[in-house]
Amino acid sequence: MRVAIDATPLIGLRTGIGVFVDGLLRSLHDDSHTEVDLEIVEYTLSLKARLRGDVRGYWIPLPASASSFVWRRFGGPKIERFVGGIDVVHGTNFVLPPSSSPRVISVHDLSFLNDPGRSRNSTGQFDRSVRDAVDSGATVHTISEYVAQEIRDRYAAKDVRVVYPGVQPHVVSRQPASQKQTLVAVGATQRRKGLLDLVDAFELIARLNEEVELQIVGPPGDGEDELAQSIKGLPGFIQSRVHRIGFVERQQRDQLISDATILVHPSYYEGFGFPVLEAMSMGTPVLTTTGGAIPEIAGDAALKVHPGDIDAMADALSELLANEELLGAFTEAGLDRARKFTWTDTAQGISDLYSSLL
Repeated sequence: MRVAIDATPLIGLRTGIGVFVDGLLRSLHDDSHTEVDLEIVEYTLSLKARLRGDVRGYWIPLPASASSFVWRRFGGPKIERFVGGIDVVHGTNFVLPPSSSPRVISVHDLSFLNDPGRSRNSTGQFDRSVRDAVDSGATVHTISEYVAQEIRDRYAAKDVRVVYPGVQPHVVSRQPASQKQTLVAVGATQRRKGLLDLVDAFELIARLNEEVELQIVGPPGDGEDELAQSIKGLPGFIQSRVHRIGFVERQQRDQLISDATILVHPSYYEGFGFPVLEAMSMGTPVLTTTGGAIPEIAGDAALKVHPGDIDAMADALSELLANEELLGAFTEAGLDRARKFTWTDTAQGISDLYSSLL
């Protein structure tokens, strides 16, 4: 079976979509755990990547931002024109090309519908792209039951399949324990990630706990300026214990998570929540929220509060920081939970999805 897969999310900084595509492709290329003989054909929708010589597989001569409009307006060119004959095409990043073969579109979440940092044009583009795919009979793949139901409700989609991503087992040597307790949050500083709430909760904790520190790790997003102002507004003796760490390479990021006392993921909405499972896989306890699909993914292996409830967040963090036995219990529960999400299962699930369309 020859399958064309959009590898564009692997270009540049990796978002959660990039993590998913990377894990999926690695697992599908290792066909020892799939029952179907797969030939994976990667393609890239990015003019900038072409100019940099950074194309994965076949280059489609359309800018990613314009491809959806062009394909909607003209109904072509079909993907076969660029990659040759295929059995299935899989659009991994909300955009799905025309094809004579069965088509699969991955919709990782619907955050574009209520993300205050996203422009109206961008929101409309994603919304139309998903609707066009559904209306044209494409199969929708998504990464949680929560998002699957959102897609059914909004687009009246009849064929929605859930295949969970995996989590790569992380073997990270923990640094010698420090006297200081460290909270870490990772990811781009988007408004929906709830980082302003975390800073406010940290202020409450830090007034009573002189040892605790906060690290915020990841590239700038639409909430970066507001986050900087929030940190700047803290009293000096607390502000000095908040460390805004920008983008770091994967190895350093993993080390920061592994060395943390608690990973805090205060998001208002997630279609999955990779940092939660990544931290669990390293034995780092997690405090998160009930936003979106997080309860489905975290199960009982993380302590959860309602998004935006700053007092509850501060109380929960204080309880964890003061209770070594509770921290240990969440460490063990997290390790067990993370083992349930493997890329081998993801590859098998996606391979089965492809086969079912033939």
